Amino acid sequence: MTASLQSYEREFEEREFEEREFERLYTRLLHQQDGAFFMVTANASLQFHVEIAERMCRRFDEGIAQIIDFREVGIGYRFSVDFLCSPIKNDTKYIFLANFHLACGHDMTDTEFFQILNVSRDTLAELPVVFVFMTPLYFRIEIAQKAPDFNSFFGFMIDFPDEKAKPASVMLDMPEPYSESKRELLYYYQEKYNSLSGHENRQAFDTLVRILSLNAFVWALPSIEANRFFEAFERLLPQYEGDFGSGPDSMADIEDIANIYNGKGDYANALNWLRKALAIREKSFGKEHPDTAPTYNNIALAYRYQNDYASALEWYGKALAVYEKSLGKDHPKTATTYNNIGIVFERQGDYANALKWHRKALAIREKSLGKWHTDTAESYNDIAAVYDDQGEHSKALELYGKALAIYEKEFGKWHPKTASTHHNIALAYHRQGDYTRAIEWYEEALVAAEKTLGKKHPNTAGTYFNIATVYAEIGDYAESLKWYEKALPIFEESLGKDHPYTQTTYNNITAIKSHTDT
Repeated sequence: MTASLQSYEREFEEREFEEREFERLYTRLLHQQDGAFFMVTANASLQFHVEIAERMCRRFDEGIAQIIDFREVGIGYRFSVDFLCSPIKNDTKYIFLANFHLACGHDMTDTEFFQILNVSRDTLAELPVVFVFMTPLYFRIEIAQKAPDFNSFFGFMIDFPDEKAKPASVMLDMPEPYSESKRELLYYYQEKYNSLSGHENRQAFDTLVRILSLNAFVWALPSIEANRFFEAFERLLPQYEGDFGSGPDSMADIEDIANIYNGKGDYANALNWLRKALAIREKSFGKEHPDTAPTYNNIALAYRYQNDYASALEWYGKALAVYEKSLGKDHPKTATTYNNIGIVFERQGDYANALKWHRKALAIREKSLGKWHTDTAESYNDIAAVYDDQGEHSKALELYGKALAIYEKEFGKWHPKTASTHHNIALAYHRQGDYTRAIEWYEEALVAAEKTLGKKHPNTAGTYFNIATVYAEIGDYAESLKWYEKALPIFEESLGKDHPYTQTTYNNITAIKSHTDT
């Protein structure tokens, strides 16, 4: 093929891409009121954000639109309205904020960053400019979870597909430590509660604590039912919380209540109860005792859930210091904390540090537990996830295969851990662009998820969602719509209508219907 023909085909593909994807955003921008906020997610490389912005800018008259690329922001920058507005030229109406994501606040915690965004919100809204935030998908979810007030100013969201892009996934992490026995115990306490003659006494309260704490680990209850139990729990809590003393006998109940609030996403209350548990543990065992370290880990996890990674690392560090001193650097509990630290670095996008800590955990687990232990499989899975994030899909698939062999040997084919690994393998093929194998592995994951978790579990819906995404990417919109519509009612029931995964599914269904109508 001649160079001129290649150039023509590339131009044709770009023009087709613009016609298919940009038209919706362009039309919406033209009819938008001044001061509106939009967010555009580009599931692709950083440079691709700028390329999208440049193509969009060419659609407007000269001077009407401009780009601010946040990669040019220096280390130590703290987000401010002044900085955002200072480069805006006269007569500019549309500002494309390319690569606007968490990295633009290098020395800030996630919580501080969103606090500043929220404080700045009203000032930004008064400006006669339409801001178009172009960010990775994960940041959109971060905003929806952590800054709902700010998110309300975003009127339109769209994902721009790209061959090299990492497909969006809404696969929910299985809570740790998941166990079938916890799920069976949950159902036992649920039946016990329903059989009680009265629901306003201490026995009912204790049963509610067991139900909700267990559900925080296995997510087996639909949100409507879980909310019913939670409302009864909160009604009785003021009556009985004074019964919890400062001795070791109260510790389990206090930590169960912390788990309940973690499961509800109320991390402030979770941390309050965890600190009560910590005070008891430190008083009973001392600050450097291995029985105190689990609470350090739990506090770190609560911070990790709310994406406050600096605080999570601080508390994991406390746990690690205790384990290394009291149990040694080669103990499995030390390895688990190494692994937890690796997860935090992965969530931050610091893949080098993530691999370093995961490999330390793996070395200990292989040596102390053996290569066929389920904790070793966890390390294989976590290292594979980092490789997959880096685009090294072949390495990821090799390690996912090792994890899968262990889970199938230890748990059998029909277990949530096995299903989760099937899903991870599917996602790696998905990201690699091997859609045939991706669908095959998603279907394997789906059979296991439906058998073990049920058809109404959010993890099952996550697999429906990702199957839909594959079909959308290969242009089979009818099949894609069918799977999205299977996922939607499950997300609505189990997570609620305002949850980011539910909202993303709404948006994708709307986009597909809009596309097929044109």
